[in-house]
Amino acid sequence: MRPLLFFILSGVLSIQNIFARHDDFTIGKYSWSVRGDYGFLIAHRPTLKPLQERHIPGFEISLAKTSSGVKEWERDFLNPSRGITLAFFNLGSQEKLGTGIAVYPYIDFPLSDKKNNRWVFRYGIGLGWVEKIFDSDSNIKNAAIGSHMNGIIHFDLHFEQKLTELSILELGAGITHYSNGSYSIPNLGLNIATVNLAYTRYFGEKTAIDRTPVIAKEKFHSWQLYVAGGLKKIYPPEGKQFQIAVASFSRMQSIGNKSNWGINLDNFYDNSLSEKMERNGEELKGFTDNLRVGLSGSYELMAGKTGLLFNMGFYVYSRWKEDGNVYQRICVRQYFNKMFLCMNLKTHYARADFVEFGIGTTLSSSKQH
Repeated sequence: MRPLLFFILSGVLSIQNIFARHDDFTIGKYSWSVRGDYGFLIAHRPTLKPLQERHIPGFEISLAKTSSGVKEWERDFLNPSRGITLAFFNLGSQEKLGTGIAVYPYIDFPLSDKKNNRWVFRYGIGLGWVEKIFDSDSNIKNAAIGSHMNGIIHFDLHFEQKLTELSILELGAGITHYSNGSYSIPNLGLNIATVNLAYTRYFGEKTAIDRTPVIAKEKFHSWQLYVAGGLKKIYPPEGKQFQIAVASFSRMQSIGNKSNWGINLDNFYDNSLSEKMERNGEELKGFTDNLRVGLSGSYELMAGKTGLLFNMGFYVYSRWKEDGNVYQRICVRQYFNKMFLCMNLKTHYARADFVEFGIGTTLSSSKQH
């Protein structure tokens, strides 16, 4: 799902300028919306099929704030709205999964700024709760989730049709993903695909939209360093947690005003690897048993001081081979001048490896001549 999300997000945002058309005022300063969902659990592993007992109904409540182009990045993205959603799902198997709740902030990226109708792409990251989780005694058929608290990734594409001066009807489809990043086992995750129908009502003072032309920024390149840590579990589910340490060194290059690309040298120290090797009867050699070194490419989408990164990499050194040679990371960064905080989900294809929490700095930055 992670590579798919990258292509959807980059593709959707790249066509914004094609369909752009101007409006003069926001509909209102704020909005509230109610949304009904109906869908199903995607069985991305055969062991998840027993959880597909019934379709999944859901209900969402959202609050959002419109933007009017006061900041340059808002004009770059056709004045997106930012909001927060509270969602409830009947997960389709009352005995094995029960109810799911999700809370996540999101950004709505319009594909045009037409007044009466438009397509909008929504992307959100937050927290989720699952009522019934794996238990070796009472719920062994739940091979999806081993923790009540999980991370959430949500994305959808919806069409907005204006009904009245202050109200909009929305129709769309999307995916909500629950995962604990292997903090607990099992962690195959829940992928919920839904169609949705929503009613949105705007309120508050209308704001004039700033049409000041966005000036193309000078291209630059920078060197970055960040360190992070995390925890993970491996099978069996009742086993202990293992520590993770990460250090990455990157060269980033700007691409216009909206995005950057980069090359990274990634160093992972994962002390669960020696445990796996020992179980397999492999010879242990010490520090290097738990070390992985990788090279990766990055694409970063900048929304003001917030960066959304998508990494694809391969291991140039790893004694443990059973995960394959390719890894991915979905990253969120919040920049504070030269410093930044980050949260990354590292995966091997659709299987989470661990979640990283870290801090980084820009070592040097210079304009491209």
